[in-house]
Parts: sequence; C-alpha cells; structure tokens
Amino acid sequence: MVERPKGALCFILLTHAHYCLICWIFFMQSLWMLLASLLFSLMAACAKWGAADFGIFELVFYRSGFGFLSLFIWILWQGRSVKTPLWGSHLKRSFLGTFALTIWFYALSHLPLGTGMTLNYTSPLYTALIVVLLAWRHQEKVQWGIVGAIVLGFFGVMQVLRPEIHAGQEMPALIGLSSGFLSALAYYQIKELSSMHEPEWRIVFYFSLFGTVWGLCGHLLEAGSMTPVTWENVPALIGMGATATGAQLAMTRAWGAGNLLLTSCLQFSAIIFAALFGLLFFGEPMTLQVAFGIVIILVAGITSTMLTKKRKPVAASGAKA
Repeated sequence: MVERPKGALCFILLTHAHYCLICWIFFMQSLWMLLASLLFSLMAACAKWGAADFGIFELVFYRSGFGFLSLFIWILWQGRSVKTPLWGSHLKRSFLGTFALTIWFYALSHLPLGTGMTLNYTSPLYTALIVVLLAWRHQEKVQWGIVGAIVLGFFGVMQVLRPEIHAGQEMPALIGLSSGFLSALAYYQIKELSSMHEPEWRIVFYFSLFGTVWGLCGHLLEAGSMTPVTWENVPALIGMGATATGAQLAMTRAWGAGNLLLTSCLQFSAIIFAALFGLLFFGEPMTLQVAFGIVIILVAGITSTMLTKKRKPVAASGAKA
C-alpha cells in the first residue's frame, strides 16, 4: 500500500484554498471555472475507474447520456422549451466538443496518462492564439500579460505531468494535440452562443444529446453490443455522468460570461485538483517537481485574475468617455 504523505496533502489544500480565496476577492466570475475544474478532475478519476470495463465510445455515451436525461427531466419539470433558432451554432459546438473528447480518450488509451493530459491542456494556448488573432484583425489591444500567464501556466502543467513520447507514439500524440485545438474552437463557440443570449442549460442539453447519439452509434459500429452494467461498475458511470454534467454547466457559464483569456488560464487549476485526487485515491507521489509546477500554475492563475480585474475599470472608464 502506498503511503499518502500528509505534508504534500496539506501543501495542495492550503495553496489551492488561498488561490480560490484570491480569485473570489478579485474576480468572482473566475470561481465558475474553478468549480468546473474541480468537477472535471473528479470526472477524470471516475473515467479512469470505468475505463477498465468500458470502451471509448461507451464512456462518451454514458458521460453524455446522464447529462441529457437529467437536463431533459429538469426542462420538463420547469416547463421550458428547447426550441432554438441557433441550430447551426449548436451543431458546431456539439460536434467540436464531442469529437475533441473522443480523440482525447483515444490518445489517453495509447499514451502515458501525463502525456495525454498535457496534450489536452494545450487548448488554453490555442484559445490565446485565437484571441490574439481576432484582436489583431479588429485592431484591438492584446492582453499580453494574461497571454504570458497562460504560457506560464502551461509550463507548470508540464512540470506536474512530465509528458514524454516514445517511439511509435507520434501519431497518437498528434491526434491528442488536435483535441486541444478542437476544444479551443468549441469553447469559442460557447462564447458565441452566450453572446446571442442562449442559456447555459440549453447549450449543455444539445451538447449532451449529440454526445449520447455519437457515443451510442460509435460503440455499436465498433463493438456491436453494449458492455453489461453491473453493481461493480455502475458507480463509476454515475460518478462520471454527474460530475461531467455539473462541470459542463459551470464551464459554459464561465466561458459565456467571463474573459476568454482568464477562463483559459484558470483551466489549468484542474491539474492541481488532479494531483490532489491522485494523492488521495491512487497513492500517486508528490515530488518536489510536482509541487514546483503547482506553484507555477497558482502564480499564473492569480496573475491572470488580477490583470483582468485591473483591466475592467479601465475598459469601463473608456466606455463612459
């Protein structure tokens, strides 16, 4: 049995508690991304648990199906409507997000866990690139300080996850890298839908519906039949579905209402939660390099939060003028 060092556990809890407090003081909107990161980390732990019994498309199906069913019941109960004139935007967001998730699961199955996670967290870098290109196109000022914080945060991620690619893994690595790019496009599409006043629950509903159909069809074409669900493996599916649904709602709120660059940088906080859960549930060691990476991620997140808060009054005063 692997011993869980109390000092490392206290280090993660205390530093992240201070991180969340600072984010709340300076920019409360950022807490939505921190909540999403926490839930996504729990989802990843459940997915790792369920991967022993279920295939890639099955995991996508159950992950999405839980959200679709729970939201459908809530919509009926609230008497709300899923009708929308934005079918094309929903289709683009759902396809990009679901496809990115599928190929990320594929990369995880062919690469070391740390490498697969690192490739997925290239999405903030792609988001920063998209924001910079759009700012140049519209002749707007680039928030270089927050862009630098994102690059710093990714360096921290690499220190924590320590990615490595061996011979013969080049193709899965390229596929995993593309998942980060597609995720960035999906996040930008969420921002576009929110700017058109589409509610978060409807965005997540159509995303879950698309993922449910995608996962079911993909698995039936690949395997022909579903894996039996038992009392031993159903907790992993329920945990994965519940945390994924909550994470999607929180993430959609964060991307829709918040600063794109800030939200991108705060995505890295999921790595800190993952380190905590790895220590608690899987006995993964906390090395000095991992602790160093966590500190870098915290510094990047706090810096981006403070820069965003500092920029808001300036933008507001400019608008009044």
